[in-house]
Amino acid sequence: MIIDAHAHVYEYLRPYGPWGEGRAIGKGKIRWPDGIEMQFFPPEYGDTGFKVEALLQVLEENKVDKAVLMQAQNYGFQNDYVAECIKKYPDKFTGACIFDPYGRKAMDLFKYFAEVQGYKILKFELSECWGLSGIHPDLSLDSHIFLPVWEYAEKNNVIIVIDTGLRKSKGYQLYPIARVKEKFPALRFVLCHALFPCDDGYNETRLKMMQEIADGKTYFDISSVFSGSPYPYTDTQEFLRKLCDIAGADHMMWGTDSPGILCRGKEFYAETMRYLHEGKLFSQQELSLIYGETAEKLYF
Repeated sequence: MIIDAHAHVYEYLRPYGPWGEGRAIGKGKIRWPDGIEMQFFPPEYGDTGFKVEALLQVLEENKVDKAVLMQAQNYGFQNDYVAECIKKYPDKFTGACIFDPYGRKAMDLFKYFAEVQGYKILKFELSECWGLSGIHPDLSLDSHIFLPVWEYAEKNNVIIVIDTGLRKSKGYQLYPIARVKEKFPALRFVLCHALFPCDDGYNETRLKMMQEIADGKTYFDISSVFSGSPYPYTDTQEFLRKLCDIAGADHMMWGTDSPGILCRGKEFYAETMRYLHEGKLFSQQELSLIYGETAEKLYF
């Protein structure tokens, strides 16, 4: 079984975040208020949105069995659409809800997502460039703002997914996460992109961070972890081998962060699937866990 544990769909691009509001201008592009344009996905997959059928096409072309639908502010909250996709294709997808915890009705929304729409995963995009720490500069995950979120999530067995963004940014909140975990020991956390090792190097500092937070209830998705090195990304492989020694393959999940990676070429999706096999640093049992079994057990 192969599961893409970090993918995205959006009915219509409508981003909002630290850059302001973005406008879908067609052919997979958005324009920010300052006039800067960005390509979010290749135009052959859609015009103003990357819909679930486009992702299904990518999964089928690459023989991927299932995907976990994540969300982020940088293309606009899509809670209703993601819930619709999961309901339409229950054997293919599960997904995460998302909301701004500073909103007046934040907890009402969370309860609706969990109890009515059936979400069992909650994602917070913290990154300074795209997410909450760029909108709320004093944000801290262990503040009173988040307390009811953690209480409800622990009581209702909701998995927490955190995208920290880059190290040395306001979203990189490992100490607050550690304090939350201490206060709410039953919570399970997933840290996206293996904490961005390609940000400032695959170094021992990062491995120490991971060692401190890898407590058996912390999982790592390894989407978008590539450096600038050529395929088969030897430095990435070596780093992930060390992460596997620390956290275990049963706490690692392969993912792609699609559809953004498709802008690097259609073949890049397939490359992200092959490189761990070709490095020969992982056993077949470890690869089976990383490529699907861990995500199946945790998310599905």
